[in-house]
Amino acid sequence: MTLSREIVAAVDACPDPLEAPREVTAAEGPHRLTLHLNATGPVGLAFDALDFATESRPEWSAEALRGWGDRLTARLTYLMEPLVVLEHDPIDGEVEIRSQSPTSRSGRRAYYEVRLHPRGTLRLSRVVYDEATRRRQPASCQLTREALERLTDDLVACVA
Repeated sequence: MTLSREIVAAVDACPDPLEAPREVTAAEGPHRLTLHLNATGPVGLAFDALDFATESRPEWSAEALRGWGDRLTARLTYLMEPLVVLEHDPIDGEVEIRSQSPTSRSGRRAYYEVRLHPRGTLRLSRVVYDEATRRRQPASCQLTREALERLTDDLVACVA
Protein backbone atom coordinates (compact mmCIF):
# COMPACT_ATOMS: atom_id res chain seq x y z
CA MET A 1 0.00 0.00 0.00
CA THR A 2 1.26 3.53 -0.72
CA LEU A 3 1.77 6.19 1.92
CA SER A 4 -1.18 8.15 0.52
CA ARG A 5 -3.50 5.16 0.91
CA GLU A 6 -2.12 4.46 4.40
CA ILE A 7 -2.81 8.01 5.65
CA VAL A 8 -6.34 8.09 4.18
CA ALA A 9 -7.05 4.70 5.80
CA ALA A 10 -5.77 6.07 9.13
CA VAL A 11 -8.04 9.13 8.79
CA ASP A 12 -10.98 6.89 7.86
CA ALA A 13 -10.38 4.85 11.05
CA CYS A 14 -10.91 7.94 13.24
CA PRO A 15 -14.20 8.03 15.17
CA ASP A 16 -16.97 10.23 13.81
CA PRO A 17 -17.28 12.85 15.20
CA LEU A 18 -13.57 13.29 15.83
CA GLU A 19 -12.66 13.34 19.51
CA ALA A 20 -10.73 16.61 20.07
CA PRO A 21 -7.47 17.18 18.21
CA ARG A 22 -5.90 13.88 17.26
CA GLU A 23 -2.59 12.80 15.72
CA VAL A 24 -2.81 10.32 12.88
CA THR A 25 0.37 8.75 11.48
CA ALA A 26 1.13 6.50 8.54
CA ALA A 27 4.45 5.09 7.35
CA GLU A 28 5.56 3.35 4.18
CA GLY A 29 9.19 2.47 3.48
CA PRO A 30 11.46 5.39 4.43
CA HIS A 31 8.58 7.90 4.60
CA ARG A 32 6.29 8.89 7.49
CA LEU A 33 3.38 11.36 7.51
CA THR A 34 1.61 12.70 10.60
CA LEU A 35 -1.52 14.84 10.57
CA HIS A 36 -2.56 16.92 13.58
CA LEU A 37 -6.31 16.61 12.87
CA ASN A 38 -9.05 18.95 14.06
CA ALA A 39 -11.99 17.54 12.12
CA THR A 40 -12.91 14.87 9.60
CA GLY A 41 -15.97 14.35 7.48
CA PRO A 42 -17.13 12.28 4.53
CA VAL A 43 -15.50 14.65 2.03
CA GLY A 44 -12.53 16.21 3.77
CA LEU A 45 -10.55 17.02 6.85
CA ALA A 46 -9.03 19.94 8.75
CA PHE A 47 -5.63 19.86 10.41
CA ASP A 48 -3.27 22.22 12.22
CA ALA A 49 -0.10 20.78 10.73
CA LEU A 50 1.18 18.06 8.45
CA ASP A 51 4.58 16.58 9.29
CA PHE A 52 6.44 14.56 6.67
CA ALA A 53 9.73 12.78 7.28
CA THR A 54 11.95 10.75 5.02
CA GLU A 55 14.91 8.58 5.87
CA SER A 56 15.96 8.30 2.22
CA ARG A 57 19.23 10.06 3.07
CA PRO A 58 20.90 10.71 6.44
CA GLU A 59 21.44 14.46 6.00
CA TRP A 60 20.34 16.98 3.40
CA SER A 61 22.95 19.43 2.13
CA ALA A 62 21.94 23.05 1.64
CA GLU A 63 21.84 22.48 -2.13
CA ALA A 64 19.74 19.31 -1.83
CA LEU A 65 17.32 21.04 0.54
CA ARG A 66 16.92 23.98 -1.85
CA GLY A 67 16.30 21.51 -4.70
CA TRP A 68 13.62 19.78 -2.62
CA GLY A 69 11.95 23.16 -2.01
CA ASP A 70 12.07 24.01 -5.72
CA ARG A 71 10.52 20.65 -6.68
CA LEU A 72 7.75 21.14 -4.10
CA THR A 73 6.85 24.64 -5.30
CA ALA A 74 6.74 23.43 -8.92
CA ARG A 75 4.54 20.44 -8.09
CA LEU A 76 2.12 21.68 -5.39
CA THR A 77 0.15 23.97 -7.71
CA TYR A 78 -3.32 22.87 -6.57
CA LEU A 79 -3.33 24.38 -3.07
CA MET A 80 -5.27 27.62 -2.45
CA GLU A 81 -2.28 29.80 -3.30
CA PRO A 82 0.85 29.08 -5.35
CA LEU A 83 3.95 28.44 -3.23
CA VAL A 84 7.38 30.04 -3.55
CA VAL A 85 10.71 29.45 -1.81
CA LEU A 86 10.91 32.49 0.44
CA GLU A 87 14.14 31.97 2.31
CA HIS A 88 17.07 29.61 2.56
CA ASP A 89 18.99 29.85 5.82
CA PRO A 90 22.49 28.54 5.04
CA ILE A 91 23.52 28.53 8.72
CA ASP A 92 20.68 26.38 10.08
CA GLY A 93 20.16 24.74 6.69
CA GLU A 94 16.42 25.39 6.79
CA VAL A 95 14.30 26.31 3.75
CA GLU A 96 11.07 28.28 4.17
CA ILE A 97 8.30 28.15 1.58
CA ARG A 98 5.20 30.33 1.71
CA SER A 99 2.18 31.24 -0.35
CA GLN A 100 3.18 33.67 -3.05
CA SER A 101 -0.08 35.64 -2.76
CA PRO A 102 -1.89 35.16 0.57
CA THR A 103 -5.68 35.05 0.64
CA SER A 104 -7.06 38.31 2.06
CA ARG A 105 -10.40 38.46 3.89
CA SER A 106 -11.68 41.03 6.39
CA GLY A 107 -8.30 42.54 7.24
CA ARG A 108 -6.64 39.15 7.61
CA ARG A 109 -4.19 37.40 5.30
CA ALA A 110 -3.98 33.61 5.30
CA TYR A 111 -1.08 31.70 3.80
CA TYR A 112 0.66 28.34 3.77
CA GLU A 113 4.01 27.98 5.46
CA VAL A 114 6.29 25.03 4.75
CA ARG A 115 9.60 24.49 6.53
CA LEU A 116 12.17 21.99 5.30
CA HIS A 117 14.89 20.78 7.66
CA PRO A 118 18.23 19.08 6.90
CA ARG A 119 17.12 15.95 8.77
CA GLY A 120 14.69 15.24 5.92
CA THR A 121 11.61 16.63 7.64
CA LEU A 122 8.93 18.97 6.41
CA ARG A 123 6.14 20.78 8.24
CA LEU A 124 3.18 22.28 6.38
CA SER A 125 0.82 24.60 8.23
CA ARG A 126 -1.46 27.56 7.59
CA VAL A 127 -1.08 30.95 9.23
CA VAL A 128 -3.40 33.95 9.49
CA TYR A 129 -1.91 37.41 9.87
CA ASP A 130 -4.28 39.96 11.41
CA GLU A 131 -3.44 43.41 10.05
CA ALA A 132 -5.21 45.20 12.94
CA THR A 133 -3.32 43.44 15.72
CA ARG A 134 -0.20 42.72 13.60
CA ARG A 135 -0.11 39.17 14.97
CA ARG A 136 0.25 35.75 13.38
CA GLN A 137 -2.05 32.91 14.45
CA PRO A 138 -2.20 29.27 13.39
CA ALA A 139 -5.14 28.36 11.18
CA SER A 140 -6.55 25.03 10.04
CA CYS A 141 -5.64 23.60 6.65
CA GLN A 142 -8.63 22.10 4.91
CA LEU A 143 -8.34 19.44 2.22
CA THR A 144 -10.53 16.88 0.56
CA ARG A 145 -9.45 13.27 0.98
CA GLU A 146 -8.44 13.21 -2.71
CA ALA A 147 -6.28 16.33 -2.25
CA LEU A 148 -4.64 14.71 0.80
CA GLU A 149 -3.79 11.62 -1.29
CA ARG A 150 -2.37 13.76 -4.08
CA LEU A 151 -0.38 15.91 -1.64
CA THR A 152 1.07 12.81 0.02
CA ASP A 153 2.04 11.28 -3.33
CA ASP A 154 3.66 14.58 -4.37
CA LEU A 155 5.63 14.88 -1.11
CA VAL A 156 7.06 11.39 -1.70
CA ALA A 157 7.77 12.10 -5.40
CA CYS A 158 9.65 15.33 -4.60
CA VAL A 159 12.12 13.62 -2.27
CA ALA A 160 14.28 12.47 -5.26
